[in-house]
Amino acid sequence: MPEKLVFEHTFEGLFVRGLAGRVTPALRERLREVGLDLESKLQPAYGFDTWCSAVRVTAHELHPEEPPEVGYALLGERMVDGYRETIMGRALFSVIQLLGPRRGVGRARQMFRSGNNYTEARVDDVTSREVDVWMNEAGPIRYFTQGALRAGLRATGAVQPLVTVRDFTAQDVTYRCTWRDGLDP
Repeated sequence: MPEKLVFEHTFEGLFVRGLAGRVTPALRERLREVGLDLESKLQPAYGFDTWCSAVRVTAHELHPEEPPEVGYALLGERMVDGYRETIMGRALFSVIQLLGPRRGVGRARQMFRSGNNYTEARVDDVTSREVDVWMNEAGPIRYFTQGALRAGLRATGAVQPLVTVRDFTAQDVTYRCTWRDGLDP
């Protein structure tokens, strides 16, 4: 199996754009210790372990009062918000906004695969405004993805998006995504 890689624009979305003004000198140093030097040009890709370590360090540093899964989810939301400001993100989200929540979440695999080389996803309808999303995310990074899915749904026009971790194993996770449409009362 090839090495799991996370691409430069994903790091840019979180660490450069999503956290603009929030990366303290202490966090910058901790990130350097785990392989992410924000003083240098970002690499084209980083290994999955570097990604996980950088997210862990950042969640702990920026959200020490929150349970780890909440800190991770908050960073997932920031990453999507920041990613939307990148060249790749602007192009992707201009299409996603036109699709609406259901069709947008149906493109979860393509959206995540634009940022890494390993994500697999399956979407199963539960109701017209509720789906289960299975992904091959492991460990605490599943909560980061939970936040990213919530922000992604919001970007499609979903009202009150809710993403919960319904079930997980050491290798994968199933999220329950629910929302209201913008036309609902």
